Amino acid sequence: MAGVAATLALACAGPGGSSAGAPGRVASVSEAEWRSLATPRPAFLPGAVRLSVADVELLAEPAWGARAAVPARLGLAELVAAGLLRRADVHFVERRRFAAAVDAERSGAPRPAGAPAAGVSPGAELSASVTWLPVGGGRASLEVRLVATASGAVAGARRTTVPEDADPVGLARVTVATILVALAELGRLPTWSDLIAAAAPAEYVASGVAAVAVEGFFEGLAAEEAWSWERAREAYQAAAATGAFFEASAALARAARLRLGGTLGEG
Repeated sequence: MAGVAATLALACAGPGGSSAGAPGRVASVSEAEWRSLATPRPAFLPGAVRLSVADVELLAEPAWGARAAVPARLGLAELVAAGLLRRADVHFVERRRFAAAVDAERSGAPRPAGAPAAGVSPGAELSASVTWLPVGGGRASLEVRLVATASGAVAGARRTTVPEDADPVGLARVTVATILVALAELGRLPTWSDLIAAAAPAEYVASGVAAVAVEGFFEGLAAEEAWSWERAREAYQAAAATGAFFEASAALARAARLRLGGTLGEG
């Protein structure tokens, strides 16, 4: 753990010795390296549902929330989004930042430096909302609801139980799995063989991702929220380098695509 922490701290440090989430110089990379990082999204299978992640509600402060560079609910939502981004059986649709960008464009507000265009979104058919609630005895309830965006009707729901102290990456992965089960029950999940067995476990499994790597992911997210691409890249790269953290790699590829001229609607 100490070795991993030291590696991440060095990798996140720029020439001035600052972490990815702190002020200071950050080393830049060439356009060629950015292009190499911008791996394309997978081709969606026929029948893959257009799905967004809406509200993530944490009805208590999780153990890892106080250390996060972003609010815990946002951190969990983006870990879930990263888990969905790499899938071919689900067409993940960015909702939160796209809606904010569209509102800003309509109001005539100038686009912040480095921010991508809103673009055109395909629109989500279903929106997933997530609620996490401690229920006592060291356990917590995790509920996923799928809402039809056209009507607002609840199309499906699933609930599972997880340890109250579940790590955020493991919690995000079982949330993805719960979403997939709900989609399968609706007949909206194409058959797809995932090469990463741990990506969507049937029950909660501790991810084994080091806490310092998770903190690095959150630092990358905080930088990306501010369209600070180099800081986001360094933080995501360092987090991904610790191993078994494919969500960091997915977020890094998304950041690279946006940095190179992609739009939020394309995601």
